[in-house]
Amino acid sequence: MNNMMKRFGVTFGLVGLFVLGACGTDEATKSAETAPSMEPVEAELNVPATADKDEAITLAVRVTQDGKAVDDADEIKFEVWKNGAKEESETTEAALTEDGVYEAETTFSDEAVYTVQVHVTARSMHTMPTTNVTVGHPEAEAEAKEDHHNHAGADIVLDPTQAVAKEVQPFTVNVEIEHEALTGADVQLEVFKDGADKHDWVKLDETEGGSYAGEHTFPEAGTYNVQVHVTKGHDIHEHIMETVEVK
Repeated sequence: MNNMMKRFGVTFGLVGLFVLGACGTDEATKSAETAPSMEPVEAELNVPATADKDEAITLAVRVTQDGKAVDDADEIKFEVWKNGAKEESETTEAALTEDGVYEAETTFSDEAVYTVQVHVTARSMHTMPTTNVTVGHPEAEAEAKEDHHNHAGADIVLDPTQAVAKEVQPFTVNVEIEHEALTGADVQLEVFKDGADKHDWVKLDETEGGSYAGEHTFPEAGTYNVQVHVTKGHDIHEHIMETVEVK
């Protein structure tokens, strides 16, 4: 009898170990499957480049992580302001309309260049790309104003004009108006290839009087257009186009 109990005890012990081992494997597999991805959350803006005054337009952003749609974002909101007047910005909450796509609607009250920035908070990550919308014909309107609104003497210098693909590239922009450093401006880089639908926007931060800095990573080698946009208040809206060679 004792021998039989010993044999059954050994058998049951092996079975128990097998079951525990299998459970451990299942738990490990589930843990691996549910572990949060370390890939960055990406946001691709889809906003019209132009609009009419008081026209209702749709602001859209596609949110992905590792190439897959993100439908569980914590918060998506669009912030819109007339260039040079960020303190008067308006914010609108966005709603999920399809896989990874969040939308909101807005109108523009003046003929001007507006900045649209989306704030994406998802999976413990945050990103906030920007783009510009030209409403009506602000340049023609500006030409009709007094001469001091026209700063033909703007001197804008982008440095450098070369970069290496897939490496973070620092940029600086120095701005002078009528030979004086321009401080407190909104300076952005618009980066794109000829014929490309997608334009990347890089907002620069002022480091010292008239000097602004930021970073961009070029995904591949080639020739890129980099347009520097400089705005301040209602009077100053300057831009230059440079070519950056990426190796």
